[in-house]
Amino acid sequence: MTATHAPTAVPTSERTLRRVLVADALVGLAAAVGLLAATDLYARLTGLPVPVLRGVGLTLVGYVVALTWTSRVHPLRRRAVRALVVANWAWVVASAALLVALPATPFGVVSVVGQAVVVAGFAVAEGRLLRHSSAP
Repeated sequence: MTATHAPTAVPTSERTLRRVLVADALVGLAAAVGLLAATDLYARLTGLPVPVLRGVGLTLVGYVVALTWTSRVHPLRRRAVRALVVANWAWVVASAALLVALPATPFGVVSVVGQAVVVAGFAVAEGRLLRHSSAP
């Protein structure tokens, strides 16, 4: 007897892509809550201006909404995922530009570079999984 899959079964790569999108959303949500709840403290630790940090926190909230929506829609939308991957790479570039444009403490530099590395990791994972996905 051989196992058969129901015609509605979600391919493994698509299921994994959805999980990575959710993980990206959870990390983004944690960062947004942290930034918005402790903006002044984070500004003192990083040397970055409060308005910039609040803007980043609010931007993250919007991004988390987009990630959550994209991860839950059926079928998974290839264009939406591609846009999120591009947004992640734009975030990495913006992080580098932020460090060039604004003075930051050593903690600030490590913090911005660290989050950029995490975001780049999500971009790579989501891009690779998207290539192997059957999403329309």
